[in-house]
Amino acid sequence: MDVILYDLFLVVFGLILGILVSDPLKKLFNGKYKEEARQKKRVKLLVYIRKNSSKAGPTTEELAEKVFANKVDMDTVKQLLKDVEDTGLIKRIVHKGQEEEKTRWVFTDKKY
Repeated sequence: MDVILYDLFLVVFGLILGILVSDPLKKLFNGKYKEEARQKKRVKLLVYIRKNSSKAGPTTEELAEKVFANKVDMDTVKQLLKDVEDTGLIKRIVHKGQEEEKTRWVFTDKKY
């Protein structure tokens, strides 16, 4: 009787552990964690630009400083901004001869 209860306990414990661990393991192997982290960063940028969007808009440097506290390198911030721009939610304002870090970003009032 003890062996049956022990085997039952092992099977139930294995099932519970398999159910709890399966989703995080699947995300780890197919790269969903990285994509979710990138998506969260894009949302943070978009929310900041939307809240602080004046006619001029915040610069790329300002976004790196205010949103990410300079913890994310400038190339990553530029790539995230370009990804959001591809969706049509923000627009860049560039002047001739201007550095890319001085590019201003404004939120478009595009409704979906």
